[in-house]
Amino acid sequence: MPGILQGDANSRSRLAAAVAAEFMGTFLFALIGGAVPAKNHQTAVCNGLALMVMIYATANISGGHLNPAVTAATLITGHTAMSRALAYMVAQVAGATLASAMHMLLVPKAAGIGCFGPGGGATLGQAFGWEVLTTMMLVMAVYSGCVGQPNFGVAGPATVGLTLLACALAAGPLSGAALNPARVLGPALVFGGCGSWAGTFTYLVGAVAAAGFSAPIYGAGPHLGRWMDAVEHAVDDAKEALRGTYRRLEGAAEDA
Repeated sequence: MPGILQGDANSRSRLAAAVAAEFMGTFLFALIGGAVPAKNHQTAVCNGLALMVMIYATANISGGHLNPAVTAATLITGHTAMSRALAYMVAQVAGATLASAMHMLLVPKAAGIGCFGPGGGATLGQAFGWEVLTTMMLVMAVYSGCVGQPNFGVAGPATVGLTLLACALAAGPLSGAALNPARVLGPALVFGGCGSWAGTFTYLVGAVAAAGFSAPIYGAGPHLGRWMDAVEHAVDDAKEALRGTYRRLEGAAEDA
């Protein structure tokens, strides 16, 4: 992929369109998803559907990342160039930040709306664990439904949206189910850290860790079959060598 300042005018124009799509897609996703009162089933359904729709809307323009964790994972596996990944992440955070600013204008008593933090008696460490595991699940759904299996076609975005829905239903009451660094950082920038910059940082680290864990798992997938075949062949060769050694020893014993 060409860098931001590389390539011809057409390639720069396509990149600009992709970055704009990431900005607008993340903005609308965060605007709709963040406006619903947190920690209930309605929140999970709204966010899952909103993500699915916005991936459908942006997939043919930018790939429909709408999430720095997804972009980071595709950077690690070589599906996204560094310059494009950085541009996407800036656009995603900017879109989520604008969404939080719009919440202040459009939602009564909006202070803190869209912020994430532990709930249901969960500690920050427990919320961190949920964020890592559920973000890994989301990123792996992106790979299985969109990156690794493009033939899934129209089912890909639905797979990702339903995964977010499932994760939000399970983890929402405990961690808020952010699963997206832009969705964490945007409200934090608007609302002064959402009450705890340490908590915000913890959520961001969780998302980055999830991307780092998910990418190698996906990257190893296509090679597992070859690795297993190689192990099987090595075992067969070892068995044959042992049989040969046994036959030679048996023959030597008979000659003696």
